[in-house]
Amino acid sequence: MQKTFLLILIFLFSIGQSISQNSTEELIQKLENTSDKKKQLEILDDITKILVKKNSKKKLTYLNKYVFLAKELKLYDAAAQKSRSIIQHYTNQGKLDSTKYIVDKMLTDKDKFTKKITEAHLLLKRASYFFNTDQYEKAILDYNTSGDIFFKEKDTLYTADARYFAGQVYNEIDDFLNAVKYYEKAYQLYDIVGDNDYKNIVISELSALYSKNGFHDKSLIERKKNLKNAKKGRNYKFIGFAYGDLAKSYSENKNYELMNRYIDSTTFCLDSMKYKSEKNLVKLFINNLRIDYSLEKKDVKSAEIYLKKCKEIARKTSAQNYFLNNLLPYEAKIFFLKNQYEKAETVLKKVLSLKENEGKDKLIKLAEKEIAEVYAAKNKYKKAFTHLGAYLKLDEKSNNLVKNNTFLYYQSQFETQRKDNEILKQETAIKLLEKDKELVASKRKMFLVIFISIILALASILYFVWKRGKLKRKALAKKLAKNKKSLEEFTNQLLEKRRVQELLTKEIERLNEEIGEINSSEDIQNLTSVKILTNEDWYTFKEKFINVYPSFFREIKQKGYSLTKAEERLLALEKLFLDTNQIASMLAISNDSVTKSRSRLRKKINAPKGISILNYLEAS
Repeated sequence: MQKTFLLILIFLFSIGQSISQNSTEELIQKLENTSDKKKQLEILDDITKILVKKNSKKKLTYLNKYVFLAKELKLYDAAAQKSRSIIQHYTNQGKLDSTKYIVDKMLTDKDKFTKKITEAHLLLKRASYFFNTDQYEKAILDYNTSGDIFFKEKDTLYTADARYFAGQVYNEIDDFLNAVKYYEKAYQLYDIVGDNDYKNIVISELSALYSKNGFHDKSLIERKKNLKNAKKGRNYKFIGFAYGDLAKSYSENKNYELMNRYIDSTTFCLDSMKYKSEKNLVKLFINNLRIDYSLEKKDVKSAEIYLKKCKEIARKTSAQNYFLNNLLPYEAKIFFLKNQYEKAETVLKKVLSLKENEGKDKLIKLAEKEIAEVYAAKNKYKKAFTHLGAYLKLDEKSNNLVKNNTFLYYQSQFETQRKDNEILKQETAIKLLEKDKELVASKRKMFLVIFISIILALASILYFVWKRGKLKRKALAKKLAKNKKSLEEFTNQLLEKRRVQELLTKEIERLNEEIGEINSSEDIQNLTSVKILTNEDWYTFKEKFINVYPSFFREIKQKGYSLTKAEERLLALEKLFLDTNQIASMLAISNDSVTKSRSRLRKKINAPKGISILNYLEAS
């Protein structure tokens, strides 16, 4: 049944290839018959997508045509985006100089980009080139510039990546202060986007950096922070390593009681781990620590037991050579303590043969010291002196680095504290100035209130006076009217009397004149009173994929790996031996996104460099 389905699938694929070929030829013919340049660009876009997916030899020709035409149409962002496929082609072929040439060529048009993020992605590509060719200063410059652009464009995840990679460069060149600075920036940004796995990775790097430079207390603080974060995320792999790192910190501080306590905590944590590969890595870490403890106590028998366990576990991993090489100094030390000097010498010579490998400096220094002890025990003092000199030279180099970094760190702490004090003084002065301003404003308000109160009081007094005068005038007018009426009555009485003496007549005349004056007074009084890529496609693909590889996803899940849908898609396409360009085309994303996704998956599953992720998963 499966064979029949496979034949059908191959048949359909061949038909699809034929259709695709016909489709490409039709598009090319259509391109030749089209004079409108915008239409030509659209057709070229379709052609390049098909050719990149097929990894056709013609793809570079049409990709370059697209880039040239896009520039002619002044669509520089589109040209830069399409150029990433050209860059990826040269990268896959190991032609790093060609990749840099393309990036630099595209960056000459950076002032014409409508999106600054286009420049940032190109700078990330170039920074990677500089890092891989040991041009660290240039790598740092490009990582910082791209990170700044991503930050301004509010792309927090890519900003975090740029800061983290810059931290890696600083770590590589032993720039302790900047490595710490950029790791901390990356941690804050990963915390914002909620990427807990990368947060734990950054803290692990940071704690190892502190430990390497003699800041064991700082390393201990970071490792406790790492444990807290791991517990919060309930990721038992990270919890296990966090316990192990804490045990290592207490070992460095010679606090063996707490060291053993955290080793026991790590052991208990193993029961909660679902995946065998994770358990093996944590077990290996634990037994390494137990060897350290046993050798410190000169307990050779226990050290041998734990070394044997470490070798058994290391052979079960996909990177067994790496782990076995790191166990060689332990094996040599045990032989030395058992007075088996020849065996110890043989093992240590094997370690010294690893000099050309990266990341072996600490291992080489330890081997130089131990082989000097071996030759001294065999009375070969000339050789002992030579290797002791090599050890002292390496030790002096690392000690000077630690001393220098320690000085720089505390100097930066002092300067930071001093700046904080200056800022505090300035803030205090500003607060006092603000208080003075508030006091002046308060005085002004009080003066205004008093002034308004006085005005109101004066108005009230004036109103009272005016009201009282009005009442008096009203009473006077009333009294005057009453008097007038009384006078009129009296006059009438006089007029009725026909026989009145002349004197009385004169008096009446005088009274009439008075009445005229009163009327005149009343008139005056009256005058004065006037006032004024769809989910359905993936499910169909997955169904067909499972029919071909029925146990693929089930076996990975049984091995303890928990993959997201995006990671399943990536692995499925890797299983079909598709290259980066083809994967990017199928998922309708950029080649850079595919590379980033692959890098994240590698770190997530702890796959060593140089080993295919797919091979690592299938072999673990």
